[in-house]
Amino acid sequence: MRRPLLPFLVAGLLPLGGCAYGLGDSYGGGAYGMGGPGFEAMAADACGAQAARYGRAQVTQVRQISRSTMRVHGTIDAGYGYQRRSFACSFRDDGRITDFDIN
Repeated sequence: MRRPLLPFLVAGLLPLGGCAYGLGDSYGGGAYGMGGPGFEAMAADACGAQAARYGRAQVTQVRQISRSTMRVHGTIDAGYGYQRRSFACSFRDDGRITDFDIN
């Protein structure tokens, strides 16, 4: 009896598809999800990119405030390093920034 090859081929290629989709990230290798290192990295990247619109941004702290939300803190240097401001950002597990504050 001959077995079909297609289901085995598809099952073997699924892990490779995850790497192409960003699941094999450089921040810890885990899939993005609630509470994982990938979720923390996504929050830092998204909030850092938002802050970079105002100057050179540096993320200083990322902490989980609920099961589905991370809070990111950092600094922005806006012009030759003499005008430093802080920022705070909330990032949800659906990929949205819900709050961005500059102090």
